Amino acid sequence: MRNTKLPLLLLLLMLSLTASAYTDHRYAKVDSAEQVLMTNKRITDQQRMAYYYIIVRGTLGHDTEKHNRYCHSMLALTYKMNALNMRENALNHLGLEHYGQEHFKEAEHYFLWAIAVTDSMRGDKRYTQADIDDNYSQLYGALGNLYNLQDKALLAIEYYQKALPIFEKHGWLESQTILHHNVAELWLTMGNSEKAEQEYLQAIKTGTASGDSLMMALPRKGLVKVYLDQNDYEKVRQTIGPAYDYYHAHRGEEHQDYAEILTSMAKMNLMDGHEDLIKAKTYIHEALSYAEDELMFETKADIYAAATMIAMREHNWQQALNYALQSVHDNDDEATYSDVGCYELLAQIYIELGDKQKAKEYTNKIRTMMERFATENYQSGLSQMEVLYETEKKEAQIERMDMERRQHLWLLGLAVALLIVVIALLIYFQLAHRRQKELLAARVALDTETKERRILASDLHDSIGGMLSVLRLKMENDASKEETMQLLNHTTTELRRVAHHLMPEELLRGGLRQALADFALSVPGAQFHYFCTDDVQLHQDLELVLYRCAYELVNNALRHADAQHINIQLMLDKHEVTLTVSDDGKGIGNEERKEKSEEGTGLQNIRNRISRFGGKLDIISTVGTEINVTIPL
Repeated sequence: MRNTKLPLLLLLLMLSLTASAYTDHRYAKVDSAEQVLMTNKRITDQQRMAYYYIIVRGTLGHDTEKHNRYCHSMLALTYKMNALNMRENALNHLGLEHYGQEHFKEAEHYFLWAIAVTDSMRGDKRYTQADIDDNYSQLYGALGNLYNLQDKALLAIEYYQKALPIFEKHGWLESQTILHHNVAELWLTMGNSEKAEQEYLQAIKTGTASGDSLMMALPRKGLVKVYLDQNDYEKVRQTIGPAYDYYHAHRGEEHQDYAEILTSMAKMNLMDGHEDLIKAKTYIHEALSYAEDELMFETKADIYAAATMIAMREHNWQQALNYALQSVHDNDDEATYSDVGCYELLAQIYIELGDKQKAKEYTNKIRTMMERFATENYQSGLSQMEVLYETEKKEAQIERMDMERRQHLWLLGLAVALLIVVIALLIYFQLAHRRQKELLAARVALDTETKERRILASDLHDSIGGMLSVLRLKMENDASKEETMQLLNHTTTELRRVAHHLMPEELLRGGLRQALADFALSVPGAQFHYFCTDDVQLHQDLELVLYRCAYELVNNALRHADAQHINIQLMLDKHEVTLTVSDDGKGIGNEERKEKSEEGTGLQNIRNRISRFGGKLDIISTVGTEINVTIPL
């Protein structure tokens, strides 16, 4: 599934990195350079290289065949002249040309090759650090954009973050703002609002320092979406004002972004406790006037979804249906996460209109899309983690080769200094060992990510899938509208719960104790007790593992033991931490616990999570069940 939404800042970043390739180019210059090459056989290699570069710059984006032909001629000449910087230029231009043609695999090949050439420029006295930084910033930004277009968010963020230290080093505030905004957009599409908010706020900070009004407004437009999702009216109101003022003043040239900010204004006036349907309708009607323009589909869909919500508030179900149908893709294969939310609106509308068949159809689509997205996210995330692992491995090889080359130079210059050679070898082996440990850590992170995604897929299948199946049966059996709506609302709540389990905000903000206390309050019949004999601070990774263990054990008690009362207990001292979950359910039979291989997926997941911390799991089941998770500190 390819995301066709390309943020404005992405375009600005791409143009900023390649502006020299698109400005002040005339075919007269290209023609005259070619004429010199064809008629003057006595020009030097330096002059020939200069003419090649004029032609390459002038044909980029205009004449692919000629551009690539002269790029390869330029590339061959760089080997004769040992001109590393011009070699990087030739490779970068080949990457940009393939990028423009949407030949992404070829573009990636040339950009990575250009990075390898830039790596070899380090230590070469012919090139300054500014030359090297300029190459890296262009190539990292280009790769970030390339992966962004392919929905490879992890890889895009990786290369954007590599460019950031260079931008900070040179004080390029607008470039920093662009980068933080792009990373925030990626985190937002991945559902991580916490990190998205951090990046948007950093973009606002650097954008304000730059003094550029667009740099100040654009990240605020994105940050408003985060606060709308958090249902924080005050933050929405404070953030949206400056963004609206800018885009309203520039609505002629910024109609895409102005339509987005109008939609956010309408949503703000639909928030609970601050509802103003008159204002909401005013903003959405203005936004609808732009819907026929050349807007991206995602922007149009957002406008129609907001219009749908307004019509539903007014109980104008037919109008709501008309808007909602325009908020989703005609082809299910092109559907995105936003379509799933609109499917939910359509299911509710058809229930109100009494069309149970259609309501059933869109309810089934929710399940199908969620299963598809879970599979796609798992495969994409695994693929990207493998690429990052291989990249780290290649960087380690390059670093090792660089060290070997430097050692050979030392040996040639100081053949008699045996002691220095021994010391250099010791340093080399220490760094190589440290690098191998870093690669092992990357592999562990990859394995952990794979297990977590399997858990998420299981939650989606077992919880959401089961509820949707029950909902389908109720609709087939002509259940009442109230029962159907109640189950639909319950399904929506469960979906939010599964998403919350992926990374609970309470755990990030208040720590394990607060997160477990809040979790217990959300579970009927659950109580939480906390005991700490020493001043103990747990690492965030261990807190997350313990939280997910508690979540899994409470879920097991509710689903499989028919428990009415659940006790969650956390005990800490300087030697170990113990998590206990006990219930008054029907218990676990001894036959079921003879072999660990026969345990359910939930208990196996817990054993896998705590094993890397040296933890153990004990089960006591007579009347009710008590499960203890103990991890040494």
